[in-house]
Amino acid sequence: MKRVAVLGAGFVTKPAVDYFLDRCGYHVCVTSLKKSEAERLIGARPAGNALALSVDRRDLLDRIVSDADLVLSMIPPSMHLAVAQACLKHRKPMVTTSYVSPGMQALDGICRQRGVLILNEIGEDPGLDNMGAKRLVDRARASGAKVTAVVSYGAGLPAFEHNNNPVGYKFSWSPKGVILAAKAPAAYIDSGKVVKVPAAELFDHCRPVDLEGVGTFETYPNRDCTRYRDSFALTGDASFFRGILRYPDWCSMMKGLASLQLFDATAEKEYIGSSYAAFTAALIGEDSSDRIIDKTARFLNVGTDSTLIGKLKWLGFFDERKIDKIKGTNADILVDMMLPKMSYGPLEKDMVIVHNETDAQFPTGAEKRISTLLVEGEPGGDSAMSRAVSLPAAIASKLILEGRIQAKGVQRPTFREIYRPVLEEMREFGFGFHDKTIRVT
Repeated sequence: MKRVAVLGAGFVTKPAVDYFLDRCGYHVCVTSLKKSEAERLIGARPAGNALALSVDRRDLLDRIVSDADLVLSMIPPSMHLAVAQACLKHRKPMVTTSYVSPGMQALDGICRQRGVLILNEIGEDPGLDNMGAKRLVDRARASGAKVTAVVSYGAGLPAFEHNNNPVGYKFSWSPKGVILAAKAPAAYIDSGKVVKVPAAELFDHCRPVDLEGVGTFETYPNRDCTRYRDSFALTGDASFFRGILRYPDWCSMMKGLASLQLFDATAEKEYIGSSYAAFTAALIGEDSSDRIIDKTARFLNVGTDSTLIGKLKWLGFFDERKIDKIKGTNADILVDMMLPKMSYGPLEKDMVIVHNETDAQFPTGAEKRISTLLVEGEPGGDSAMSRAVSLPAAIASKLILEGRIQAKGVQRPTFREIYRPVLEEMREFGFGFHDKTIRVT
């Protein structure tokens, strides 16, 4: 019986644990800061066991890794390096859905020397988006085409019928992850030229997108896609854009939150006896919460009847109610205000969209190839996002344990050995891309 260690028991981990226990028949050790969270994922299944783990417990982490045949790390990205070092020590493969950090990339050489695979970016975004895009690119090249542009969009949103709050968003993954993503700089390639987007300008690079047969959204750049230039073997004059999809008016709200410094996760403050209105007054440099709506609108240079002020009011920024937390950062307060109002109800569905496009010049002419995936969550069951993130990682883990993936080093799933079998099995779970080709005259 293969033994898998799953580190982390958050929003998106359950489908992977179910896959290992029920589909593969593995022994699974699930860890979390709270043992009860890991126990919740395992239930009564005898092949699973739960442990409380903080990665600074290096002795326990070392023992867990040494006992496993593979480690799936679903903990926050900043903690992956400690896990990777333990995997290197014991020569155990590691899988994670997170982006490759500079520190992780620096381990590539020693991973190759020791014959260890650390597979990253095998979730939804990054993951299904890049695998689907690379599939289009490889197919075009196999037909003799020169790929001139790649566009990739990813989204985790409320399903259309459950898009029922003023913000147009609900949390299907870590709320703090959403905040951190809003602080990340980005870059894309326009006809060979790299366009860098500082974090402070991220939501200024917003534009509408109409996906035929799906709906109208807005998009803004998703991290630094120049890192994939080599993986996709793009020529010097090609374009590459990765974007996040949101319902309209998301970017204007996020710009407003950024202007209020609500993404600051560094400076802790005490809030004993303070109200949310007083908190907002302090954000805009006011001593009093008197006429707080007028003052905030003036600070943000919008009208008191604007959509942005309406969203801030709905979230509770102008309430005289006392703050629930004793202390925390601005981002902590923001998450606490959002979670009660932006969580899914028991029978509400989320929705995952991945949409890829390639422009290519074939010997017979130019073509645009389009590939779209849209999956909704299961009412009362697993969310679409949890399956989209953790199932690709679980499938890749199985392929590694079966010896079907032989790659070593720090890798992404942008080559056929990985993306082809993962995408094929994802179809069995309803995650299939629908392709369309348009001849360009």
